[in-house]
Amino acid sequence: MIKNRLTLAVSAALGLSAGAVLPGVANAQDSEADLLIEEVIVTGSRILRSNLQSPTPITTIDSDTIEFSGQINAADILRNLPSAGVPGISSANSNFFTSGGGVNTINLRNLGEDRTLVLVNGRRYISGVAGTAAVDWNTIPTELIDRVEVITGGASAIYGSDALAGVVNVILKNDFEGLEISGSFGETIDHGDDKRQRINITMGDNFANDRGNAVVSVTYSDEGGVLARDRRETRLDDLSGIYFGEDVRDSIAPVFSSYSESGRLFVPSTGDSYVFDPTLGANGELVPYSDTYGFNRQAFRRYLVPTERYLISSNINYRINNSVEAYLETTFARTETSTELEPFPLGNEDLNIPGIHVSNPYVPAAMRDFVTNAGDEYVEFWRRTTELGERGAEAERQTFRALFGLRGDISDGWAWDAYYGEGRMQDSQRSTGQLNAPNFRNALNVVDGDGDPSTFDPVCADPAARAEGCVPINIFGKGSISQDAADYVRAPSIRDQKTEQTIAGFNITGEVFDLPAGSVAIAAGYEYRSEYAGDFPDALTQTGQNAGNQEQITEGKYSVDEIFLEIDVPLLKDLPLIDDLSAGAAYRYSDYDTVGSTDAYTARLSWQFTESLRARLQYAKAVRAPNITEQFAPGGENFAPVSDPCDGITSTTPGIVAENCRSIPAVASRIAETGVFDLQQTEIQGTGGFTGLGNENLDTETSDSFTVGLIFDHSFGEYGETTVSVDWYSIEIEDLIDVVGRQTAIDFCYTGQNFPNEFCDLVVRDTTGPAFQLGEITEVNSGYINEGELKTEGIDVQFQWSILPGDFIQGAAGQIGLNVNYSYLDKFEETKFGVTQDYAGEVGYAEHRWLASLGYRTDNLAIQWETLYIGDSKPSLTTPEFNYDVGEFVVHDIYASYQIMDNLNLHIGVDNVLDEEAPTILTGVTGNTTGWDTNASVYPVYGTKYYVGFKAAF
Repeated sequence: MIKNRLTLAVSAALGLSAGAVLPGVANAQDSEADLLIEEVIVTGSRILRSNLQSPTPITTIDSDTIEFSGQINAADILRNLPSAGVPGISSANSNFFTSGGGVNTINLRNLGEDRTLVLVNGRRYISGVAGTAAVDWNTIPTELIDRVEVITGGASAIYGSDALAGVVNVILKNDFEGLEISGSFGETIDHGDDKRQRINITMGDNFANDRGNAVVSVTYSDEGGVLARDRRETRLDDLSGIYFGEDVRDSIAPVFSSYSESGRLFVPSTGDSYVFDPTLGANGELVPYSDTYGFNRQAFRRYLVPTERYLISSNINYRINNSVEAYLETTFARTETSTELEPFPLGNEDLNIPGIHVSNPYVPAAMRDFVTNAGDEYVEFWRRTTELGERGAEAERQTFRALFGLRGDISDGWAWDAYYGEGRMQDSQRSTGQLNAPNFRNALNVVDGDGDPSTFDPVCADPAARAEGCVPINIFGKGSISQDAADYVRAPSIRDQKTEQTIAGFNITGEVFDLPAGSVAIAAGYEYRSEYAGDFPDALTQTGQNAGNQEQITEGKYSVDEIFLEIDVPLLKDLPLIDDLSAGAAYRYSDYDTVGSTDAYTARLSWQFTESLRARLQYAKAVRAPNITEQFAPGGENFAPVSDPCDGITSTTPGIVAENCRSIPAVASRIAETGVFDLQQTEIQGTGGFTGLGNENLDTETSDSFTVGLIFDHSFGEYGETTVSVDWYSIEIEDLIDVVGRQTAIDFCYTGQNFPNEFCDLVVRDTTGPAFQLGEITEVNSGYINEGELKTEGIDVQFQWSILPGDFIQGAAGQIGLNVNYSYLDKFEETKFGVTQDYAGEVGYAEHRWLASLGYRTDNLAIQWETLYIGDSKPSLTTPEFNYDVGEFVVHDIYASYQIMDNLNLHIGVDNVLDEEAPTILTGVTGNTTGWDTNASVYPVYGTKYYVGFKAAF
């Protein structure tokens, strides 16, 4: 029986196309010649296969799905897959990042971008985030995608490090003739924002008497973003941490930031705070601070980061002779993004000063009296520096990748492939709204220049600062900072990042000998890869002089040589209940110049019971080597308070913690001098240190993954074609690479029997100070370590049914298709330092999630309805006050396309047809995305949006 192309596509994926249910549908009367199958490599194996059976579950998204979705970036489609987790970086959650705004990444199974391997045409792609393995999908040419194949579970034996969660393989078009022009435009219906427009020209032709083919694709796209102030649900700073089980966006009063435009002034001894408001009197008055004077940060924040892209991509192949073909893949992408948030919130502690001296002529007289009457000399302050302008960053990322290769056939079905490729990413970011801390300190140190109290002549007190152009600054009152003063203290921030990648490889595949059940096939090869990354903040940031935390240069590199072998052995065939039984295995040996040697391996079994029923079983051991950031990062400065376990210890306090504390000479000396190690308030607050310190002694992460599946693929004649696959999966990762928290470092230093231990190296105490400060913690650092485990288990179900109405209704045309991808998350357990927490059921880890599509297609018309379902979730399973249901989330999309003439297709769609709003997760609640009142990475709703598009082919 000859199957139509739809069924063949289903057989290839052993699952379903995750989006359009009727991609590339052929009419039932297509000739047999049109349906011939070529040998292909299916993601999850490097062995050429003609039976289109994948050894692992695959979800395939084809070019039609991508084109008609209205999405500019393929990542936005992939994130709706039930197997996709919460993205670490996206347009919805990156507005507040110090770098990487607008980057779009993919996170399979919620195991992290660094554990999700992204390939293009089966080969590694350059990272879009310096120091990591995360690929920026902004740089992948959407219009040139033929299909995207997604497999989950360990695949390191096949593809190398990072494939612990799975692999996303982008297959590009490589044989194209003609000229194709396409474009689209879309925006939200109610707000007219989130504008998305795209224009693409793809052209290709054969050359050299059809021995070669070249295709070039040029794309411009613009995603306009959304401002928080333009939406009801995000226009105001929200009340923190309260939920009444209903829509509370307008039913409660917002609480604004305490960093007021007018300034909040403190009396140090009493803690009383005031606002200087000149509008309350002819000469200005001080009034007690209240929320009335708070600052609405949402008026400045972006809801979605706008992204502008320019891409040029090409694929060229040329058949040198009947056995050898040369090919070249190139991509150049320029991405421009901009983030925007509220002006800098400045406090005297940010400048490392006690405050503004009462002798400063700008200090209001009433405030001077309050402070001096309390016996203090300084006015402490918090101030929103609106006059310096909003904070934000304009980033331009340029990515270039080129790969050249030769491939060919050898007699008796053997094929080989050799390639060499290089990639470069340069990210230049220019930030505004930052300030120069030394200049600001100088500008606040103001005296009366002529010494005459009857006149007002403020000048900077430091003569050297005056000589360098110091301008005195007045922070008392809204709008009080002059333009000259703002220019003097303003310090635009500059940050450059770059990534370099070199890959090379050779592989060969073929059949080595025959067995009664078939031919034994192998694939073997060698691969080389080198990675370099650098992150270069500006000089002020490196010294911590921009009122922010100090960040040093991060720079590192590594290389790896790898060999691999894969084998597929047919065991039995043509027996009762054994149409075909085969086994496979793969092994990879890797030698890093950093972590040394590693190995990964896979074993699998495929059992075809009948023509319609098949089972599959796979075990994989996978590895992930630490990335450049994890190994070489110098860390960022942090002054968050920490708790000292030694606080309150005396010479008689019992317990292991007390014993460990007294073994420290400085602590013991203070106890002997004062009787107790009793920390003062000034010793507790603002303890310095660095977070995210790299660790060159890190080991690799390892994972064990199991997959057991059953596939039913059957034709019911006029009742349609049906494919169902059910797969149980289990992934367990050991020796997790993660940052140990500063407080965790302190606690584990002193609670262990093996004191001092590795955690104690991160804690620094005062050993030379006076008795009343001796032994205090002066620095606590945190860095990357191998610690803990992560285990996730669940069930994936894929269902596809297609039917030809003409088989049972005379004269009916077209084809109807139903596609469902469902995922059940049974557990997502993370164990750190002996404590295990299961996150299944928390926001972002919904137990039930599915994506369903129902479509109808004729020769000229296609219509599809799509539904995304995310089950009930809780903002937090560990914090009791946040352990409430946010409810299920269901969103519907619809699109239609029509071929109005042979060379012109029009399509139109509406996302979120019913205008569903995301569940409310307020500020301060676990899972909230800063600037939103929900988790924007989980719930993809920005209002109802329409889009229209066209494609003209010549």
